[in-house]
Amino acid sequence: MKRIQSVYGIYKKHGREAFLSAAEHYSDNVDWCSIENTVSNMESTWYSDKHNLTEAEKMVKDYNNGLTILNDNNSETVNATPTMTM
Repeated sequence: MKRIQSVYGIYKKHGREAFLSAAEHYSDNVDWCSIENTVSNMESTWYSDKHNLTEAEKMVKDYNNGLTILNDNNSETVNATPTMTM
């Protein structure tokens, strides 16, 4: 499996809505009107109290280890196809 290098790469792979939903698990600074603002905020906000990991780095690390809601085994709703029932 090819490893993702950035949160922007996660966005490009999964699309706007899925990325922003997942980003909310890592950041209080998600801007639903702007991917660029969200990425910038995540890249400049510390995730850890020790200031050694940004929110963006944490999301990429978790994504590459299969720990986000975007990973196939952790999400039934993000990648679900809408269905019509009668």
